[in-house]
Amino acid sequence: MAQVMAIAPELQLVTFDGDMTLYADGQNFADDSPLTVLLIRLLRQGINVAIVTAAGYGTDAMRYEQRLSGLLRGFAKEELTPAQVARFYVLGGECNFLFRCRADYRLEFIDDTMYASSSLRSWTDTQVQQLLDVAEAELADCVRRLGINAQILRKPRAVGLVPHEELTREQLDECALSSQMALLRSQGAPKSEPCDVPIPFCAFNGGSDCWVDIGNKLIGVQILQEMIGSPPQATLHVGDQFLSTGNDFSTRAACCTCWIISPHETQGILTELDAILFQS
Repeated sequence: MAQVMAIAPELQLVTFDGDMTLYADGQNFADDSPLTVLLIRLLRQGINVAIVTAAGYGTDAMRYEQRLSGLLRGFAKEELTPAQVARFYVLGGECNFLFRCRADYRLEFIDDTMYASSSLRSWTDTQVQQLLDVAEAELADCVRRLGINAQILRKPRAVGLVPHEELTREQLDECALSSQMALLRSQGAPKSEPCDVPIPFCAFNGGSDCWVDIGNKLIGVQILQEMIGSPPQATLHVGDQFLSTGNDFSTRAACCTCWIISPHETQGILTELDAILFQS
């Protein structure tokens, strides 16, 4: 809360995790969510709002619209102006697929040639797929070693272990940490951090599954900061995965952060922020 109070006067950008931050794990943004009005008030105050999520559906805007259906309908119901909705972004796959809200309250994909840093554009598809091959092999080995009943799911910029039974936090952490070490070794940097290798990545415990994504939320937040012109001291990230095996952890190097554990706590943070903003 102290960070919220300190950053409020200069705030330009607020980024949010999705699952367990804005809505329940694996669910969609509900029409009756109390967060809708609070997010709308941020947009009307001239503050940029972005959802930076591991959910990776490629360039398929409709999949993201489905997850955020209640929020987008809220924008339409409140008749937000084109300028206001243009301040709303969705960044999927940690940092790989960027969308912006249009005047008709639909999401529009923005090609990475319009925003990506030179380091992001330098990743070739061959390099990405080779790294995902290593991750896929390591997750398959985790299934074998730990006797897990799970499937390995491959996406263009990610690979995940999706269990058919409930796993313990320790099992999921083991999968994330084993994958992290395998990927660091494959890039010749076993003692480095996942952010400090030629192709940064995020191997994380998703709460009920384990995923390895190309890139991370540090890059995602920095992309948005560069686009909007928001410095670290004017940026706030809100999320629930700030342990070392969580995918919000890396954002601490880019901006101020708020560690919450539920959408209810997010509501509390935004309610306090709203009171401060409308006092000033």
